[in-house]
Amino acid sequence: MDSHSSIEDPTSGHASQPNQTGTSSSMTRVLYNAAAVGKINAFKNIEKPLDHLFTVTKNTVLHIYITTIVTESESKTIFIKEILDECPSLLWQTNSKNETPLHLAARYGHIEIVSFLIERAKNLYQDPDRGEAAREMIWMTTQEKDTALHEALSHNHLEVATLLIKEDPNYSYFPNDAGETPLYIAVERNFRDLVSNVLDNCQSPAFGGPLGRTALHAAVLRDGTVTIDHQIRTIDRLLDGGSAIDHLYNDDQSVLKADRSSILSIDRGLGRLQVIDLV
Repeated sequence: MDSHSSIEDPTSGHASQPNQTGTSSSMTRVLYNAAAVGKINAFKNIEKPLDHLFTVTKNTVLHIYITTIVTESESKTIFIKEILDECPSLLWQTNSKNETPLHLAARYGHIEIVSFLIERAKNLYQDPDRGEAAREMIWMTTQEKDTALHEALSHNHLEVATLLIKEDPNYSYFPNDAGETPLYIAVERNFRDLVSNVLDNCQSPAFGGPLGRTALHAAVLRDGTVTIDHQIRTIDRLLDGGSAIDHLYNDDQSVLKADRSSILSIDRGLGRLQVIDLV
């Protein structure tokens, strides 16, 4: 995705929009441009709270900044830190698509920003389980039910995906509106190391995919861009010890008919007998 594809005209549409509290506000072009390039001084002495300052589509200062970064470095988090020092609630604030700053950072592959936002959430509360706030942020979904992990995988940012999985390996990610779980996306795109990471470290990963398919179906249906040996290894991992296939039975018995016939029929149609032998 083009890193500038989410840039909008701050003056388009209505002059002001109500935020979550019903307060009307607007972002001038001057402030929008300042947010895009990370000029903190422009936001130091404004009258309105920063969480009341957003575009027609409710993009905040952080949404704008994250979507306009071209190259990433650790220095890119300085502006984010300064903005959150001024207004901590922007860490969680969503735009009109229910996208948080974390969703956008994951979508654009900004690993340093993703890491910073997670650590910032951990430091919000001085309680023994300092990771709870971060986990809640990681679980948040967009209008299309995408988590930050969905975003990272869908845009091929494996380093970001690995970080998100590490932060909460026990969470079972639900399908998005397209019916895709993160594991399904990883298998379908042949992210072998990431699939192994999920199967090794996540206690109960969800296997679902669109149109009644599962991650196991995706592994069987891999096209010619990968070797059959790689396919077999992935399928073997999904079937390892029977736990994965049992999970598939429990999640969607209508797909597998309480046995493995649908997997067999898919593979028989493709003539992949080596895979059939595994099942």
